[in-house]
Amino acid sequence: MKKLGFNIPAILSGIVMIVAMFYPWWSIKLTIMGQTNIYPYLVDGPLSQLVGYKRSPQMTILTGLLITCILLCLIAGFLKGWSGRIMLAVSGVLTFLAAWRFAARMAEVAGRFDLSIQGYGRGSFGGFAKVDVWTWLRPGIYLIIIAGVLAIIASLLEPKLNLKR
Repeated sequence: MKKLGFNIPAILSGIVMIVAMFYPWWSIKLTIMGQTNIYPYLVDGPLSQLVGYKRSPQMTILTGLLITCILLCLIAGFLKGWSGRIMLAVSGVLTFLAAWRFAARMAEVAGRFDLSIQGYGRGSFGGFAKVDVWTWLRPGIYLIIIAGVLAIIASLLEPKLNLKR
């Protein structure tokens, strides 16, 4: 029973990760169609018809990784000692990796149409048409980065932050 504790930043990190999953991470709006929101697990909007899917295999892997990070944070929030610290550090690093891969994937997709990941541009769709396009990062990506920072802080400062049960 000496291994149990209560690490508030660790549990807060897990909660912020859960909240981040409910907010879009990236959005794209074309003049010819409405706004499409991209979550780590879903393409929600008219662009899903154009690309031909609502969920890619990469999204399934990303979602599994993020659920693992959430569980690691929430479990580590109740542990004391090295096991909790390692779980939090792993969760924080994997969270950053997930956010980086998501942003890299969105940059790759935007690059196919000569667009940036954030801002206004005129997209070229196979050389057939130039379309006005707006892209922007959304709250979910920022929340997941904040959650990763919280997990790393909780890991580094675990002996000082862990309250005894």
